[in-house]
Amino acid sequence: NDMGGQRSLINKWTTFLKARLVCSIPGPEGTDTHFDELQDIFLLSTRDERNPLVYGVFTTT
Repeated sequence: NDMGGQRSLINKWTTFLKARLVCSIPGPEGTDTHFDELQDIFLLSTRDERNPLVYGVFTTT
């Protein structure tokens, strides 16, 4: 419900979100790879306009 600012940011999304995708390889020699750089997103409309599906493309450094 971010309403944005009072002038230039009215009705603009300004909230900072942080996300990390962790891919794990199970087993005694398994590892975790952390993808913590969000490169792009895609919003897919659903029947409920207020709840679209969000797809993200992550990378790691």
